[in-house]
Amino acid sequence: MDTTTHLKMKFLSIVFFCIFSSCALADDEFPKLQFGGLIDVRFAKTDEARSWLDGGLGKTRFGSLGEEGSELLRLSQGSLLLTAAASDDLSARLHVNIDAEPNRDRNRSRIDLIEGFISYRPVFSPQIRFRFRGGVFFPPVSLENREAAWTSPFSITSSAINSWIGEEVRVTAAEANFILSHNSSEYSLGGAVLGNNDPAGTLLAWRGWALHDRQTGFSDRLPLAQIPALQPDGLFPEQPDFVEPFREVDGRLGFYGTVGIRNKHFELNGIYYDNRGQQTKFDGVQYAWETDFINVGIDVPIGEHLEFISQYMSGDSRMGFGDMVHIDFDAFYVLATATIDRYRLTARYDDFRVHDKDAFQAIDDNRENGNAWTFAWMVHFAEKHRLAVELLRVESDRPVRGSINLPIRQIEWQLQTSFRLRF
Repeated sequence: MDTTTHLKMKFLSIVFFCIFSSCALADDEFPKLQFGGLIDVRFAKTDEARSWLDGGLGKTRFGSLGEEGSELLRLSQGSLLLTAAASDDLSARLHVNIDAEPNRDRNRSRIDLIEGFISYRPVFSPQIRFRFRGGVFFPPVSLENREAAWTSPFSITSSAINSWIGEEVRVTAAEANFILSHNSSEYSLGGAVLGNNDPAGTLLAWRGWALHDRQTGFSDRLPLAQIPALQPDGLFPEQPDFVEPFREVDGRLGFYGTVGIRNKHFELNGIYYDNRGQQTKFDGVQYAWETDFINVGIDVPIGEHLEFISQYMSGDSRMGFGDMVHIDFDAFYVLATATIDRYRLTARYDDFRVHDKDAFQAIDDNRENGNAWTFAWMVHFAEKHRLAVELLRVESDRPVRGSINLPIRQIEWQLQTSFRLRF
């Protein structure tokens, strides 16, 4: 059993220990156990681009299986959720995804951990609250993924920013937050120490940004295209053709800090994240990347039916002796969504870029710029049934595509229909 799998099982054990301990310690009202989840069945029509999940350099989740576009029917997500509350203050949460199409060549697990943590939320007064949590979880970056199982109520596909968070940024961490309520507003200040995220940045350098809704499991492996830098005669022949994002390589702790303001008019938050990766370390499977970023987001509701959301991210990632890989990356999106009875319409514009700043651009060109438009229509048949139709257009320029006989500039279209059942 490798280190990542061992850690996953360890945290699963911690969460279940908390759940079953609560049964012994609780009063007559507790524990409160809640089991749920969701199933998402997807039909996708793609163009001829090969998805990055199939080892290509396409930007979308689903891509062509041949020379032309494909029509695919997939179980895109199966999630199991378990929450156990020992008291009003103490609870545990577990989120596990079932991969309907595991990649057996990469030994992907059919069942994998997405989040598992213990939360303690003491209330000292109506104005002062604290929140502590420890385990495996998403850092507080996304303003989109606010529903059960880290899904979005606005569209099928997440923005480029939150697609990357879902695929390559997950923390094993201890987090603390201080929340102050004053004059109908909430002010928060928090931070965390973290580990198991040293390879974060790999995908942005060697694949670039992508737009999808797939959540990487804690022991998952994500494919890398056969670009020149990863060939036996390339700069990094030791790098396998996959990345394990949630791996501890250098034994150093990282951190993040957060601030936020929320009231009835808007929500504004910010985070600075630094994994403190020791960029010269290689554990025989993965490199450590020194990756940091800042993200700022704002959510503005207009009345009862209209809402605007935007996020901006800017960061830096380095790897290897003498910055053999050094990229700056940035992205932003603007989203508008309207609800009318049980219907929702959403439009989103994304812009994303990667700047290659190292001295090896001639043989490892990681530059990229692109944009995307997303249009989604949703209808809720009942409280737990949702039908969604989405059209996604992604345009990107990535010079390294030319080295593997692909067009440098690529326009990709993806049409998806989703039926989601929550239980």
